[in-house]
Amino acid sequence: MDLSHRIDEAKRRVFMTIRDGATGPAVVRYIAGLAAERPELAGWDWVQDVRESSGEVDNADIQAAADIFGRTGPCWTVFVSHDPNLRLWCRVMDALFDGRRHLAAATPEAAAAMLESLRAETSLAVA
Repeated sequence: MDLSHRIDEAKRRVFMTIRDGATGPAVVRYIAGLAAERPELAGWDWVQDVRESSGEVDNADIQAAADIFGRTGPCWTVFVSHDPNLRLWCRVMDALFDGRRHLAAATPEAAAAMLESLRAETSLAVA
């Protein structure tokens, strides 16, 4: 399968793997299905592993995903990728998503560590 996910209930985190055969519209449909089944996932942190993806996503796909998520936050999506330019796309996505920020990491472990750090900072700011 080109798309898969697992959910970490305790950390309120969705891990999604997007492989080479997945198109942008297919990814959007997949996310829409998850959000329809469990609307609270839109406010959780997401890790999207796109290392095996061709990156065939356009602006319309990104806007459609932003519309699915709606107003959330503070929450993050971390893309696991070896593409050094993905960080620039993350900035564009930040402008399209209301309350969700986007980052890039080289490994799933680095993505998880990044989210742990961000969540710790957010907890300290609230306390």
